[in-house]
Amino acid sequence: MYTQFLSLFAAIAAASVTVACPGLDHEHSLAPRSQRGATQPNGGKSLVRPLTWGQVQVLHTTDIHGWYQGHLKASEPEPNYSADWGDFASFVSHMRKLAKKKGADLLVVDTGDLHDGAGLSDAARPVAGHDSDNFHSLIQYDVLSVGNHELYNYTIAHDTYQYFRPAQRKDGTNRYLASNVNITLPGATSSVPMGERFVKFKTDLGRRVTALGVLFDFTGQDKNLYVQKVDDMVKERWFDDAITEEPDFFLLAGHLPVRKDKWPVVINAVRAKHPDTPILVLGGHTHIRDCMTYDSNAVGIESGRYLETIGWLAVNSSSFHDHKHHGHAHQYHHRQHKFERRDDSAQAATSSNSTTVTFSRSYIDANRRNYAIHAGLTSTSKLDTPTGRQISKRLQKLADRLNLSHVFGVAPHDYYLDRVAPSDPDSLLNLLTNKVLPTVISTSNPERQGTPSIVLANSGSQRFDVYSGNLTRNDQYIVSPFLDAFLYIKDVQYQYAKQIVDQLNKAGAYRRSETYDTDAEKYARGEVDHIYTAWRRAQSVASVDERRHLAELDAHADAQQAATATLGYVTKDDCPGQGDDTVHTAIPYALQPDYIQSPPTGNLTVLSDSSPVDVVFVDFIQSSVISILNSLQKDKTYSTADVSVYNSLTTQDLYPKYAEKAWN
Repeated sequence: MYTQFLSLFAAIAAASVTVACPGLDHEHSLAPRSQRGATQPNGGKSLVRPLTWGQVQVLHTTDIHGWYQGHLKASEPEPNYSADWGDFASFVSHMRKLAKKKGADLLVVDTGDLHDGAGLSDAARPVAGHDSDNFHSLIQYDVLSVGNHELYNYTIAHDTYQYFRPAQRKDGTNRYLASNVNITLPGATSSVPMGERFVKFKTDLGRRVTALGVLFDFTGQDKNLYVQKVDDMVKERWFDDAITEEPDFFLLAGHLPVRKDKWPVVINAVRAKHPDTPILVLGGHTHIRDCMTYDSNAVGIESGRYLETIGWLAVNSSSFHDHKHHGHAHQYHHRQHKFERRDDSAQAATSSNSTTVTFSRSYIDANRRNYAIHAGLTSTSKLDTPTGRQISKRLQKLADRLNLSHVFGVAPHDYYLDRVAPSDPDSLLNLLTNKVLPTVISTSNPERQGTPSIVLANSGSQRFDVYSGNLTRNDQYIVSPFLDAFLYIKDVQYQYAKQIVDQLNKAGAYRRSETYDTDAEKYARGEVDHIYTAWRRAQSVASVDERRHLAELDAHADAQQAATATLGYVTKDDCPGQGDDTVHTAIPYALQPDYIQSPPTGNLTVLSDSSPVDVVFVDFIQSSVISILNSLQKDKTYSTADVSVYNSLTTQDLYPKYAEKAWN
């Protein structure tokens, strides 16, 4: 079935070549696109900054987390990211043709985390992500690397190894990389690499590339999956063999952030053999837009999350003209005037004794308007290719099969995860605390009806905003994708129960106990929300008066732009010039508590400090709740023996159950 799927699209892709004709739109006879319900961004070309081209460029995706349908809501900033996977496939096709026309190289790279975050991947059965992985393969990436979300569940990891990995072949080599990840296959006694340790290949213009695919020092993998520490990986014989021969450039693609992680370990190992060779780093994992320079000839970018951002890294190097592609280099020089850098601040130059490298990076908002502009098309109607249209159509068919458009209820307005204070009526945590948990959880155990109860949850169980309008099955996976169960301890004195949430949100004694994980331990398991929210907060704090000062911040902005700029990312990284391809006003950010508690529910007529109440909580925080109760009182020593299952629900059931009761 998988082979048939790919063969069908190979035929469609071949057909698209035969009908292509510059300047004409031949797609008018094809079936209407199926994702046009997505709201498109406001404003025209004046809001979009042009890309800078070089000799070599990379289009980069990472942390897609199942968002292949794109962002379908009308509230800002969602229209910025309204392109679906078919649109992206069309964009890649146009950019590859444009690169060939310019006499430049274009590589397309993905750095992992394809699952866990949206219905198209998560609702699939029997293996989550199998069908969406098929769509991912249709881009024909030049290099891909494994992410930690491919490893939490062995069934998914094995499916990735058995089906997704073999599909990533190009020019006779497999391009799915897992330099430090192994899997033990069913019935085997030893492990094998999850993907290729490294790959060597030539670009279209003959430039020699050595690529590796590295995962951060992840510890949350399922059984029979193994992640080698990066410090140990660079000591392996295969690694030494891989980097001994000097390529035109090294391409380090991996699921780890470009800053404050182990990329310098890999770069330093390469530099011990090749002090000047250009190194391009494509990172991921923390869901932010970021750029770093590591040394005079090494640069890295990280390209956001959720199919919101397409990264662009363009590089020129004096060393690129010294090898077999010299004949092509003449074409590049002949056309160079067409893609000079747009201004001195938009590009960085680094050099050493023998090599000079210049680079430019951009973070492209993933929507049809921006794709068409960057591809040099006169309108978005020119963007669609037959392959792209067919991908969009089949995405909708898969969504229909998974029943993702099923409506549980209609949200009366937007509820924001972190855009407003938690006491605000528009706060998602306010809704969760005062409406959802009391309505759904407190009434879900018939045996305890009437007994007063409080419900505790971690705010990290919520992953996205709830927007006004239909709350669908797809939103169920987007807003609260986790499957945390609800447990409880019965008959706790209210005077102690009501203190638990404050203790959870404080750096109390329990945080120094053995039951509490350090930030480093949580990071090693894959938790990065605190990094993303800190990045968002920094944008908001630095951009309180963004609309008023927009003209000062960007040379291309004017009064009209200031008036029409929508909410979106306003990235400040360590590389020069404006990184975001679109002029935006920063999304507001408000601090949120780590944990929330519902008001007491049940028979409250005689509730006093000594009254017994049920303390209901998500299983994620069981050890912390027990530790806190034992620190608050000495009458009883609580243990896991005092904990029972409260109901059959999980955090993924919260909003569907609430919407069915309150929003119909």
